Amino acid sequence: MSDDIKELLKKNLEASERTLHLVEKMHRVVLWARFFSLLKWVLIISFTVWSYMAIQPYLNQFLGISQQVGDLQKMIPSGSNLDGIIKSFLNNK
Repeated sequence: MSDDIKELLKKNLEASERTLHLVEKMHRVVLWARFFSLLKWVLIISFTVWSYMAIQPYLNQFLGISQQVGDLQKMIPSGSNLDGIIKSFLNNK
């Protein structure tokens, strides 16, 4: 083989090795990006579930109170005694 061909093959080999090195770096970056994307969604979903579980007792209490207020509003227009309504409301607690 002539020296020119050997030189071209050597340059081609060096360029191929640099390209391989860059592709390997890109592959690692993609893997880390996938990992952190998955971690982000796991954190979002777990925080949402935890928040719902933490708020649920207060939400149930609020819904119960709003139901009692709605029942109280239904009783007032019927012409009943207001003192009796308040006493029955307090006794239902």
